[in-house]
Amino acid sequence: MAGLRKLRGKYYVRVFLPGGKEKLLPTKTGDKKRAEAFKRQIEEREFLVRAKLADDVGQMSHTLPEAIEDYLKESSTKHRPETRRTNKKALAVLETCWGNITLKQVTPKHLSTVLQYLSARLSPTTVNIRLRSIRAFLNWAVNTGRLERLPGRITLVKIDDQLPKFFSPDEIDRIFEQVKDPKMKATCRVLAETGLRRSELANCTLDNGYLHLHQTKGRRDRLVILPPDLISDFMLASENPYKPDRISKAFLKAIRSSGVEQKGRTLHCLRHTFALREYYRTGDIYHVKERLGHSAVAVTEVYLRFPQEYLRRVFGDSVSRQSTAELFNRLASEKPAFQA
Repeated sequence: MAGLRKLRGKYYVRVFLPGGKEKLLPTKTGDKKRAEAFKRQIEEREFLVRAKLADDVGQMSHTLPEAIEDYLKESSTKHRPETRRTNKKALAVLETCWGNITLKQVTPKHLSTVLQYLSARLSPTTVNIRLRSIRAFLNWAVNTGRLERLPGRITLVKIDDQLPKFFSPDEIDRIFEQVKDPKMKATCRVLAETGLRRSELANCTLDNGYLHLHQTKGRRDRLVILPPDLISDFMLASENPYKPDRISKAFLKAIRSSGVEQKGRTLHCLRHTFALREYYRTGDIYHVKERLGHSAVAVTEVYLRFPQEYLRRVFGDSVSRQSTAELFNRLASEKPAFQA
């Protein structure tokens, strides 16, 4: 087993080589946590030296595919399924752009190559999602001793501060008419009328007229009231639920078939539409925050940029304005058709 020793403020890993020899491998850090992470990596591979499959533990390096495999395996116990899918897509880009190199070979030029690759294929918002995942992976590589330091700075792409995109009631009707699969239509209807994120539908249960959400983005359970007329839709949508990507693709196809102008609008815009409708209905941004499950009202305040008069022109004929208390009293008084 390897040991840890501190000399002149820096930690060294003490390893035992074949023939009774010893060697000190520099970790190049005075941080004990990072040094111990490096030691664990040495211990995992020390058997190669003992089996004479490697000449020197100090020559050990980690290839990109190996590091990605380790990272995804570790993240399987720490991250939500949606986060794991996002990370997997981002790290696949690294393998496409860099190939089978070692982590120590990564330079700022490699990071520039990734940015160019992503920018040529994806929207700025999606580019930033991929870059955040890549940055998290490289930070993990440093923290676990696979990298001595980050190969360069990852700067997110600047995005124009646009208003949230949404659908008018007429547009939603036209889009839903193009969704022919009953289960997919039920899924889209539940998302539109509850404001759930697409990944949340597969992680919730019905409990006394409420949806009990698990594994949410903020890592906290929450309850979302389900209007009684949506219970049958929820039961259909939640039985072997469709995967998030399949729902998104089906919804985009329905937009194109409906003749509604897309303007960069996606399935997530149903959530924006729900938020604006609730804000117009109640005039209470804190109510909207709770319905959406935001961690802070500052996130929800983006919807305040829409004047109430503007929302009246969009939703006025389809929404009856109520105070928050009146709204919840009405929903609570309606006996659910099914209770889990």
